[in-house]
Amino acid sequence: MNKKNKKIELADFTTIKHHPRVKYNLSNNDYCIANAIYHLSNNPESKFKGWYYGKVETLGQMFNFGRSATYESIKKLIEKNLVEKDPESNFLKTTNIWWDEFVNFEIGQLSGK
Repeated sequence: MNKKNKKIELADFTTIKHHPRVKYNLSNNDYCIANAIYHLSNNPESKFKGWYYGKVETLGQMFNFGRSATYESIKKLIEKNLVEKDPESNFLKTTNIWWDEFVNFEIGQLSGK
């Protein structure tokens, strides 16, 4: 199959942390896009370590989102400093705020302490 006919697979699932999602006023769609950027930019086999370098449209297709909705989510995430865009390459990555608020958590949070 050539590249033009390659179908983008839907994401299997996304685990959403709703407390920070609500704190930052993100929709579930915004969360999915940021979470995908986080995971794709941290792929150990990536040739551009730490960055999502694929097409924005591909991110949207992973969740069956339209092109404009995907771009709006990315714009919103950048405005909230949860995602940054390299001005030269247009590559994307999540920021330390995303790490601190959405990824990293202390063991006490798991046990409810």
